[in-house]
Amino acid sequence: MIVNKKFTIAPFASPLQEELLWILNQGAINGVDLLAKVSLKIPTTKQGLYKALRNLSQNEIAIKKGLYYSLNKVWLSRFRDFIEEGENNLGISLPFHNTTLNGKKSITFKDAEALDIYWGHLYLTLKNKFKNSSFFFYNRHSWSIYERPHSETYLYKTSLKGGGKIMITLGVNTLIAQKFKKDFSKENIQITIDEKFLIPKTDHICIIEDYFILTRYDKKTVALIDSLFNKAILFSETETRELHRILLNCKKPKIIITKNIKKANIWKRRLAKNFVIKKSEL
Repeated sequence: MIVNKKFTIAPFASPLQEELLWILNQGAINGVDLLAKVSLKIPTTKQGLYKALRNLSQNEIAIKKGLYYSLNKVWLSRFRDFIEEGENNLGISLPFHNTTLNGKKSITFKDAEALDIYWGHLYLTLKNKFKNSSFFFYNRHSWSIYERPHSETYLYKTSLKGGGKIMITLGVNTLIAQKFKKDFSKENIQITIDEKFLIPKTDHICIIEDYFILTRYDKKTVALIDSLFNKAILFSETETRELHRILLNCKKPKIIITKNIKKANIWKRRLAKNFVIKKSEL
């Protein structure tokens, strides 16, 4: 998409270009080192790399000086302005903004990958709205970090910087869950594993302020994900490909957003029992 001449606002046209931008964002780098670094995640040839770099240069996203490539500061500035304007104008339709009323909104998606992409948008919107409030999550498995590592790593880093705590309960004790807990637990991100909650296998839960947010997948998808996570020792390229296949075949998952202070408080107390948290943070 072109906003005006030579200003591309959707640069991630391919996984290779996306990976190049992440690398270039870390500073100037020569072509040889860039090829070695990008090949760790995206198999490519020298010709494929330079074709992608030419595309970025033609769109004034990247520049070359001598043997080194870097992001174009003009593009970065214009992209930053574009994002700031979008954030200022962005809203999300939460049910019943009136604090005295309850309400419910259901959103259905074509597949689980589409839902997970929207969840990232919803999470950041809620976090910006409730800056110092605690989030409570119940996920049977936490697969988004393996499905969409760049986006989820960004959300994770954003959570570390912001106010409020993140409380994550995983519902199945697998090797992957144990590694996730070890790798991502921080002072303001607490993670526990508890198989005793009587929550349907199809359901994931999030509570923030007065909102109870239910994510629901179909039984076949959940059974396949259970099988994948129960047998996996670690998440390699093979497991990632299988996860993508499962999520793309998930039929009509949905997010149900309910504004109900009584229900939200009940579930906060239930999920809080495994965490170190003050009553004022509930």
